[in-house]
Amino acid sequence: METPLIFTSKGNVPIASLTYEHNWEMSEEFVKFSEVWRDDTGAIVKNNMHMYSLKGLPPIGGQQFSGI
Repeated sequence: METPLIFTSKGNVPIASLTYEHNWEMSEEFVKFSEVWRDDTGAIVKNNMHMYSLKGLPPIGGQQFSGI
């Protein structure tokens, strides 16, 4: 079986050689999920963040899009 790799800032490295951390942050305005992979020195080699707005975004230019 092949060793699973993950693409990082240092190229492809075995996933098993990295430390994985994740964090959830929730507020009334958003939900944020972040993921961090660190090498054996503690340096961050990959970082992902996913965010969901609970209140939505204001319309562009303060007007609703009416279509074409």
